[in-house]
Amino acid sequence: MRAEDLSGADASVYRAVAELEDDRSAPHLQDIARRAGLSLEETRNAVHRLLHTEPKILHEVPDTGGTDLGPVYELAPRA
Repeated sequence: MRAEDLSGADASVYRAVAELEDDRSAPHLQDIARRAGLSLEETRNAVHRLLHTEPKILHEVPDTGGTDLGPVYELAPRA
């Protein structure tokens, strides 16, 4: 799947991660939900779908910032 083919919640989550991600940090699920305007459950479901696409378009990364907010999410490098 390509990012250009996404729609609905999947597209909103992808866009939110792209907007929030920078060189120093990546967003947590709560940040993505807030930016995308979705509930945590809708966001969690969309993230799950995006994590399991082929080719990968989203990666889960452990949060090294010392918070208990769970993993962070980044866009996969595009080939």
